[in-house]
Amino acid sequence: MPIDDLKAFFAKLQTDTALQDKARALQTSPDDERVAGLCRLAADAGFTVTADDWKSAAAGTAAAELDDQSLRAVVGGVCSSPGGFGRPSEREFPA
Repeated sequence: MPIDDLKAFFAKLQTDTALQDKARALQTSPDDERVAGLCRLAADAGFTVTADDWKSAAAGTAAAELDDQSLRAVVGGVCSSPGGFGRPSEREFPA
């Protein structure tokens, strides 16, 4: 099921710093390029995620299946920045 791959990709993204760096590099790309790049990153990591999966999650139609933190990450509502002791910390922005 595509949403399962999307969830699994998010789980890997939370722990894989190299993957996080590649995803951050896409942040300034236009929407279509960013989605295509995220699909390629997911595929390279072994997951099957389509542009429609990303768009569905971002539009909120998959909200019942994604947890709130993952959904906010899809739509860009989570900002990671260096935290104490060299660990990243998360700060959420209001919708």
